[in-house]
Amino acid sequence: MVFTDQLSETTFLHSSRPWWERVFYPNRIRDRIATKLLQVFEISAYRIFTAYDLARSLGISDMNGQCVIDEALCYLVQKGKVEQIHPGKFQLRNQSHVTGVIDLSSDIPTLITGSDNRPVYVLPNRLQGASHGDTVLVNIRQKTQYCLEGEVVRILKHAQRSLAGTLEVSSHRAYFTPDKQDLFCEIEIPLKHIKNAVDGDSVVVKFYYYTQCNTRKVTGKVIKVLGEADLQQVKNSAFMQENGFPSEFTPEEEDEAAAIHFDIAEEEITNRLDMRGITTFTIDPKGAKCIDDAISIHILEDDDFEIGIHISDVSHYIKPGSLLDKQAYERAATVHLADYTLPMLPRSFTHRCSLFPGEDKLTFSIILRMDNEAKIYNRRIVKTIIRSQRQFSYEDAQQLIDNPTDEIFSKSINTLYALSLKLREKRFKNGAIMFKDHLELHFEYDNMGQVINVKPKERFESMHLIEEFMLLAGRNMAELAAQKHFPLIYRIHGYPKVSTFNEFCRVADNYGYTLLHEKNKCGNSGHTIAQNISGVLSQTKTVQEESLFTYLAIRSMSQGKYSHVPRRHFALAFDHYTHFTSPMSRYADILAHRMLIRALVAPTEPTGVYNYEKACDHFNRMGRKAKMMEQHSNRQKCAEFLSDKMEDILEGIIIYITINQMIIELSEWGVRGILPLKSLKYDHYRLDYRTFIVYGVNSGKSYQMGDKIQVHITHLDISYGVISFAPA
Repeated sequence: MVFTDQLSETTFLHSSRPWWERVFYPNRIRDRIATKLLQVFEISAYRIFTAYDLARSLGISDMNGQCVIDEALCYLVQKGKVEQIHPGKFQLRNQSHVTGVIDLSSDIPTLITGSDNRPVYVLPNRLQGASHGDTVLVNIRQKTQYCLEGEVVRILKHAQRSLAGTLEVSSHRAYFTPDKQDLFCEIEIPLKHIKNAVDGDSVVVKFYYYTQCNTRKVTGKVIKVLGEADLQQVKNSAFMQENGFPSEFTPEEEDEAAAIHFDIAEEEITNRLDMRGITTFTIDPKGAKCIDDAISIHILEDDDFEIGIHISDVSHYIKPGSLLDKQAYERAATVHLADYTLPMLPRSFTHRCSLFPGEDKLTFSIILRMDNEAKIYNRRIVKTIIRSQRQFSYEDAQQLIDNPTDEIFSKSINTLYALSLKLREKRFKNGAIMFKDHLELHFEYDNMGQVINVKPKERFESMHLIEEFMLLAGRNMAELAAQKHFPLIYRIHGYPKVSTFNEFCRVADNYGYTLLHEKNKCGNSGHTIAQNISGVLSQTKTVQEESLFTYLAIRSMSQGKYSHVPRRHFALAFDHYTHFTSPMSRYADILAHRMLIRALVAPTEPTGVYNYEKACDHFNRMGRKAKMMEQHSNRQKCAEFLSDKMEDILEGIIIYITINQMIIELSEWGVRGILPLKSLKYDHYRLDYRTFIVYGVNSGKSYQMGDKIQVHITHLDISYGVISFAPA
């Protein structure tokens, strides 16, 4: 499979996307139908409709029209205009009702995120049996200037039917205590449903009965016994289970992975571009056992370069609808905890798919023709067979960058490094935001699995080299799909939030930085916003100011997410971008491979996913869960490491300041904790929002981001990863 695309000079310039109307044409039909449906609902405000009733009222009888009706109904439900009171039955939403998701991660009163801009608070005695993550219908009982208070009317969808926790067994009954206190109710398990669990075991319980009364009693049964609750391995399994990530694969899934044949037939080789004779290598973390990507370089006669970015062809082996495919879709991504990795696919499979040196491997590749200025003249999307000649670690590649030699791999790596610098320079010139490298922690363990040291991971220029070419691959794939109107799963990133970005501008003004303005407002266009953020970050005069404006800029950023609609990626300054380079650890990448194959080669080839909007929502939700789990795991290990330093005086730096606390990063290890402002004794401290400096009302003593401070530990909670400091 080969797709070749000749590029003009204007291909990658920021465009207004003139094909926008054609891309959104189906949505325009949906919107028109939704408007007509809303009129029908408003005429009969209290009537309950089915989709058939609505189709008949609009005179629609054909199958295609009914599909549009269904899509328009889903759209109205998402917008909060209509509510689904029973499966298949819809009614105009009562204006005193709001639909949202329960969030019990904060203290009482319970926060509900709904369609209203303000939070809705529900007291525990008004939850009506709802638990964390449930989608509910809430009746607004009271409105104030700052918040809404309500009561759960109906649970529309339960978030999860199972939770991990500890079982307490008595002679007549058993009680279940969830590890996360997200369920404000009593959970009783009949003895006949506890399997072989004993008192004190960590178990997974499936709830099979929810009540809608004030008692909020939930009953259930044990579906899995994890083991003794105090063992670290059991804690890891419980933690993953309660967040929807099974800790292991079923025997059927393992058998299916083992049955996959990796022998490459001659017929398959003839259908692919053979690149086994081209200089090809991989650059990954030291000791990497899962290698998704490789890079090749070939110098052409006119001194241009042919750069190949090769990604393991996982979609060739994982077929839509198989057990492995369904499980990978549900997990959506690999989760990297501090001391454990939960893979999206079985390790036996990813090991055989990995691009190890000296082995013939099937890959999905994009081949770019570039000159010395990193200008792209031609691109080919092609299925290939490659043979990597060398596996480099980041440290090995960095040594060749620092000390170039005449050896073939040294020349190749240094050529790619020079091109990556040009690509990076172009990105920042086009408006990409340049932040400091994100702090990642590396944990060292003893033979018993206890943390003995923590240190920030070292960053290398060789990492930036690989990142730039992986970004380039995702960008080119997305640009092609958008230009040719192929369906694809995009990775998008919206403009910063107006309120927090205006705060960034206000503080920058107070510090004397010159900002670009449009129409007397700060940053009306994406290009102006990017110039303002990058300009201030590049001009900071002190460590304190760098910390302050980095914090404010990050706080103003929107979250990256998946979308089936092509939109600009603000932070990268790409008109279009997709995740393409990690199919072993992200299902979105597998889906992108299949969608491109279907668009370019085999129009009848199934992708395994037919509702791309629903798939994107699932990927985004599981991605947020995975990120939360990784952060929680890191905090736990940090708290465990500091447990024997309770009496020590530690030096840190203030990296964030909020209205009631400061975030302190310990200089020696990079571990972070909170310092409540109320722990600053002998004075009352307030935050000045103009400068983000904390002042003592009486003493005049001040604290700002970037200041060094000596602290001691006042509180540690290893289970929840809480670290609290006070000034030494």
